[in-house]
Amino acid sequence: MADQNLLPDPPIRRIVTGHDEAGRAVVTMDGPAANHKWSGAGTVSTLMWSSFETPMEMWTGEDFGVRIIGTPPPPNGSRFCVIDFPAGTPGRMHRTDTVDYVTCVDGEIDMEMDDGLTIHMKAGDVMVQQGTNHAWINRGLGTARVAFVLIDAKPSADASLAGPGPQKPGDHPPINEGVSPPTPPIRRIVTSHDGTGKTVVMNDGLATHHKGSGRGNVSTLIWSTDETPAEIWGSEDFGARVSGTQPPQRGSRFCVIDYPPGTPGRTHRTETVDYIVCLAGSMDMELDDGAKVRLAAGDIMVQQGTNHSWLNTGDETCRLAIALMDAKPRVFPARIEPF
Repeated sequence: MADQNLLPDPPIRRIVTGHDEAGRAVVTMDGPAANHKWSGAGTVSTLMWSSFETPMEMWTGEDFGVRIIGTPPPPNGSRFCVIDFPAGTPGRMHRTDTVDYVTCVDGEIDMEMDDGLTIHMKAGDVMVQQGTNHAWINRGLGTARVAFVLIDAKPSADASLAGPGPQKPGDHPPINEGVSPPTPPIRRIVTSHDGTGKTVVMNDGLATHHKGSGRGNVSTLIWSTDETPAEIWGSEDFGARVSGTQPPQRGSRFCVIDYPPGTPGRTHRTETVDYIVCLAGSMDMELDDGAKVRLAAGDIMVQQGTNHSWLNTGDETCRLAIALMDAKPRVFPARIEPF
């Protein structure tokens, strides 16, 4: 029987931005996430947000983090959760028809795949999992905290549609767009399938697709999708595509952004719901009217198409992992419900 008195330790701070009745950007929620689910293995899964359509809804005022959903997201939807795996957590082999954006927030954990193939992840590592068989095992002495974004993806109609397996070195040369790689480097793992449908590691190495800005921050693309349900059965590395800030229509964009100390702000917005994990350092996000909210390492944010500006007033680089999900534009004169 799962111990439902076991709560995430430390608690997970969840910040949600939205809009007031005049359409101005505001912080609508800021406190410990409370929608927990327990397993017999001792894990605690905490839902941060969810979606039930693509483009996503972000104008009704609903807290999509309090819904009750299963492991896979709804059709055409997504599920954003943080899972704590206590020391000694045994594995359970499973899979979902999803593309998963995985970020190891704290601790270390093993992901075991077909034939006992194992990937060891440490804090700061990111993974893209394409519908592969896997089991999460914590063989360490402390709790591992992992953030997951699951996006609905296509089921396989035929194992012959699977990808060819691991890429060879040099298949995807660095795309640096005139900037130096971030420090520390970002380890990117991608799982896929061979021609028989068996799980393989498609990529495991340093992420190399970097883009800079005139303000000094460096964005590293990890993966992207251009449809929902997403494609997970081809051989393309969607982390090698060239894309803008806004993800493709009905798609997503998963990136890691480093903001060095002194990074000035630039007010902007996108028609997206952004799933954000602060991995290191701290960062101020300035909203309309100069209101600010500070993110620190381990904090989670859900941003719903709000005007914002990122400022690093600290003395160390802030690293954010961000999944941008295509969302609905506001249709005027639609009413924005008060939060």
